[in-house]
Amino acid sequence: MIGHVVAKCLSFHSAYRCRHSGACCRAGWTIAFDHDERETVQALRLAGSFTADGHAARRADGTCTFFEGDTHLCAIHHAAGYAALPLSCRMFPRVVLHDGRGTLISLSHFCPTAAGLLFETGDSRPLAGIVDAPSTLTDVGPLDGFDAREAWPPLLRPGVMMDLESYAAWERLGVELLMREGVAPGASLDALASATDRITSWSTAETRPLLHATRDAFGTLAPPTAVLDNHEPALKRWLAARLFGNWVAYQGDGLQAIVRYLHGCLATFATELARDGSPLEAIRRSDLQIVHKP
Repeated sequence: MIGHVVAKCLSFHSAYRCRHSGACCRAGWTIAFDHDERETVQALRLAGSFTADGHAARRADGTCTFFEGDTHLCAIHHAAGYAALPLSCRMFPRVVLHDGRGTLISLSHFCPTAAGLLFETGDSRPLAGIVDAPSTLTDVGPLDGFDAREAWPPLLRPGVMMDLESYAAWERLGVELLMREGVAPGASLDALASATDRITSWSTAETRPLLHATRDAFGTLAPPTAVLDNHEPALKRWLAARLFGNWVAYQGDGLQAIVRYLHGCLATFATELARDGSPLEAIRRSDLQIVHKP
């Protein structure tokens, strides 16, 4: 049974703190303010401005007019603190799923600070896994995201529903598999696909519960080991982040749809890496496409 509802994140995301890179402020996005947020900001009499429909105005290069280029700070944040920011700014780079298990928080690595967490090495690198989310990730006001709390659990395959505990086990074991040391990213995804094929063939005619079948499918895996390129551990972390709290679970037609999505993520990264050879920038551009341009 799914027990007490808590917020969870991936261990390597738990150290996230905004470092004021300004990437989100310069992305050219539409930043909406509700009525109360707009009135709060207007009372501050800052240099930035709003459009007629209540969005933050942008400069010719797409930069938000509230961004202070000399300090790399948002003028709103600078003048009145984090709580005065609009919801979209408080949320970034969080990617949130609410379901019957609680709240799952991943990050968009378009944010350079979040991307940098993927590349931490040595003693500073936390152990892989799913952990309780710290207050620095949760205390930003209402956590806006995909709300599946009233939805049916994810599908096992078209026409067959999972129970939430079995889906949680598949997700957790999938994250652990993708982050297993010494296994190349492509081999990790192939192993996940193999385990998922076994699980999706399960039927109610079996004597084993689906939860046991899920654990058994991962328990028999032995993906080939390899010497990894320097960037590949970070790439595997990124794939795990795209699996954790995945919205496709509630939008697709079964577990294999999520595996196909992850293969698409890896293909997008390969295309972006070929542009300039920078793994960090390739991950940033990939998340810009995957997370922010659906």
